[in-house]
Parts: sequence; structure tokens; C-alpha cells
Amino acid sequence: MLSPAARAETAADRNALPHTRITSQGTEARVFTAGLDDLTAWWLALGGRLTAEPAPPGSGLVLWTLHTRTDPEDAASTVVRVHALALDTDQLDADAAPALTDAA
Repeated sequence: MLSPAARAETAADRNALPHTRITSQGTEARVFTAGLDDLTAWWLALGGRLTAEPAPPGSGLVLWTLHTRTDPEDAASTVVRVHALALDTDQLDADAAPALTDAA
């Protein structure tokens, strides 16, 4: 049986998605990217919901996270969290704005 990281790696390869590291955390995969452009590529390929949270508060940094799946049409597919660290002045691509939700 493939690990969550292996499933996410397969999804990345199938969609030619950029990443710097992919790991498993329980039943989910965590994907780390180089920045917002990479995160947007994942969203364009797999869809999902985006959140942004200060990392840590007052640091001037924001942790962006895409909440998606290896196959968005299959509710049983592996949950994937795609992360990008950015300056709080960096802007998300306007095309991805519909996926943005407020952090809880």
C-alpha cells in the first residue's frame, strides 16, 4: 500500500507540479513549495480551498495552505496540504482568489 507521500508524489508527477518536499503525516500528505506561484499551480491542477495564517504572528511572514486531495473527484483519495511560506506583502495570483477562505 502506498504512503500518503507516495500518492501525493504521483499526483505531482501526473500534473507536473512543483514541490521541494513531500512527507506523510498520518493519513495525509504535506507538500512544501517554493512560493505562491507553485501553490497556485497546485490549485489550478487540483482545486481546493486556500487559507493564510501569520507564521508566527507579527513576523511579517504568512503560511499559505491549499487543502485538496490527490484526486479532487474522489472523496476517498488522499488528503493533501500544500504549503507555501511568503512575505505578508506578497500577493496571491488573482486567478486563485476564489479558493481563498479566512483562516479559522
